[in-house]
Amino acid sequence: MWKHFFDEEKRYMNPYIAKMDNYKEYIIYVKEEMNNRKNKWNEFFKNDNPIYIEIGSGAGNFSVRSGEKNRNENYIGMELRFKRLVNSAEKAKKRDLENVCFLRRKGEEITECFGKEEINGVHINFPEPWDKNPRRRVVQKSLFDKLENVLKKDGKIFIKTDHNKYYDYVLNLLKDVDNYTLVYKTEDLHNSEKAESNVLTEFEELFTRQGIKTNYIEIKKEV
Repeated sequence: MWKHFFDEEKRYMNPYIAKMDNYKEYIIYVKEEMNNRKNKWNEFFKNDNPIYIEIGSGAGNFSVRSGEKNRNENYIGMELRFKRLVNSAEKAKKRDLENVCFLRRKGEEITECFGKEEINGVHINFPEPWDKNPRRRVVQKSLFDKLENVLKKDGKIFIKTDHNKYYDYVLNLLKDVDNYTLVYKTEDLHNSEKAESNVLTEFEELFTRQGIKTNYIEIKKEV
């Protein structure tokens, strides 16, 4: 199993690697399997419901809660850390969700496993701001270019961040991106008109208890 992740076997293997096989119905970690499902994700879910991606799904709170709240929508979380994937799958299995799964995959590889206009929306929740190395940020012009391929017309990108500079960075970046329109923005999501429909992430719960406001941006693909 380790051969899917490392060039050689490690002396001390992360115990959560083996645990992923206990949740085969919720975790896909073999790249070839993901790639083979390109343009066929509705077959995987056995329905024609809208598909939403969460890039950097962490411990899975957002995708699981969204899937539980919206049974007529499908949610796919993309995450790299083994423990987070297992924790996410445990939550989905506990709730017996059939509309949620998780991929061990980088967000930048989204076009490798999703086809043209296959996705209805993409959520990016509290991404690492990378203040000292902005080139490593998830939200880049290159990501918008890739999402233009996989998003349906009028598909949306939803971004939440507690980082004010990141919020401003995304808004400024949008000025240089074609085929996308800013639909909504707020510097205080929890006191906005979007608060009622908002699904909390694990970071968001923590930040809210600390009195930290959540910035929110909603972007629509035009073509």
